[in-house]
Amino acid sequence: MISMRIRPMVPAASLAVLLLLGCGGGEEKRETTRARPVAGAPAASGGYTIAAVSDGGSVTGSVKFEGTPPPAEKVEISKDPEVCGQEKILETVEVGAGGGLKGAVVWVDGISKGKDWGSIGGGTVDQKECHYSPYIQIVRAGDNLDILNSDPVLHNIHAYFKDTETLFNLAQPTKGMKTPKKLEKTGPVHLKCDVHSWMSAWVFVAGHPYYAVTGGDGSFSLGDVPAGTYKAHAWHPKYGEKTADVTVAAGGSATASFTMP
Repeated sequence: MISMRIRPMVPAASLAVLLLLGCGGGEEKRETTRARPVAGAPAASGGYTIAAVSDGGSVTGSVKFEGTPPPAEKVEISKDPEVCGQEKILETVEVGAGGGLKGAVVWVDGISKGKDWGSIGGGTVDQKECHYSPYIQIVRAGDNLDILNSDPVLHNIHAYFKDTETLFNLAQPTKGMKTPKKLEKTGPVHLKCDVHSWMSAWVFVAGHPYYAVTGGDGSFSLGDVPAGTYKAHAWHPKYGEKTADVTVAAGGSATASFTMP
């Protein structure tokens, strides 16, 4: 004779709660903090390892504008003037005293092991008065770019990798919205606004910390460079890329100078 055990029925309300929990409806949300890499550990950007640099050298120099600087590029505003203002002066080309070209990205190739990332990590771009700030910055590969809307109008951020491939297309209709976007491919990312066509900014995604953005005088400095021979690069959003060979002696200094366009 086969005995049968009759299990009590689960009340419908309790069953609904169980199903909801099983589908994740009651999952607790936790904020996570991205850990900074420690010495000897590979970086999240794909193979770069942080290690002590003994007798490191430096690469210094400048990026100069050759010729007569173009006049400031001005745009008359017709969209949302109550927030955006009447006119914008674009940061496409900024030439300082002595012909220094501001906003060029300089880096050296061929370094897979070396100094800590220092100030290079995640970044923030703010949309305020229909203008991106900063115009150009460096972000570590694998980190987030936080996109902030400080305006009470709709912005639609369209990010292009190397000006060809869409990385994301993000609408932010409300003031105070902040959205993180992870950037993993190394190279230039162009931010545009599909609502306000003049808005433009650049994020250069770096695979190692030997990157810098030129200041108002066009100068740059890269420290703690391991001894060796490298290819130095200078890239500008409008004028493209130039290269130079540099040899860094232990504890020494090498110079790389670039002219554009």
